[in-house]
Amino acid sequence: MELLEFEYANPVKCIYHRPVGEKYVVPHWHEAIEITFVEKGNPGKMYLEGQEYSLSQDDVYVTNSRLIHSFDTVITPDQRIITLLINYDWLRNCLPKTIRNKKIELIKAPKKDSQRAAFAKLIELIKQVKDIQVQNVDEYEHLHQLSLTVELVSILIKNFVVDKKVEQKIPEVISMAIEDFHNQYSSDLRLTDMAKKYNYSYAYFSKLFKRYLGMSPKKYLTLLRIQNAAELIEKTDDKLTTIVVKTGFPDEKSFYAAFKGKYGKTPSEYRKQLQVTTE
Repeated sequence: MELLEFEYANPVKCIYHRPVGEKYVVPHWHEAIEITFVEKGNPGKMYLEGQEYSLSQDDVYVTNSRLIHSFDTVITPDQRIITLLINYDWLRNCLPKTIRNKKIELIKAPKKDSQRAAFAKLIELIKQVKDIQVQNVDEYEHLHQLSLTVELVSILIKNFVVDKKVEQKIPEVISMAIEDFHNQYSSDLRLTDMAKKYNYSYAYFSKLFKRYLGMSPKKYLTLLRIQNAAELIEKTDDKLTTIVVKTGFPDEKSFYAAFKGKYGKTPSEYRKQLQVTTE
């Protein structure tokens, strides 16, 4: 589970991903409804409920609440993604019957010709929200952003909902395990103890986890640590020895080996690449 904080006066959080090069996000879920818009290029792949999608320019993906999804992308000036996260509690309070009995269905592009005008308007609004987000604007512009996001949500609900409840195919125990991983990855997390917590042998827990996420718990934990290490390298000036400790790796050797195995370069090389890319 990913914990998200929203501004009190705005139900939508916008993230315009920086051009950092390779960007991997482990399988995760959150309460918020997520909109992924491919603004430029073909930045990689998205995985949603066991399905793989190749991302292409002008694609829009809506991930409903509590569905597991992940990304394996390359974000550059020519390969850009915008993410919008809609506060689920706000949406449920505004439209309790709709949220209880329906789901938003939009993958890549509209299925019906009657939806195409709404789809074009949706993309226009996403871009406008992003433009305000990346600028240092005053509170009046933030009020304008609020009006845009409410219009955006309205278009989604009016044009892209279907009479079908969201069915989470992932067993609750796997969702709980993912939440444990995200909360405890920086500590000395023992996977055998986690399996016991759910009254499973480690062998069965590992088999169940791999069935639904396509990887073992051990690999998932390693990739989660790598993901958070990459974010610390991107966003802080922390020494690599400090990042090793913060991300739960047992030692520098295992950190360097795992990081290079995923990104094809050492953490130091990754940091140098970021400095060149973002200059």
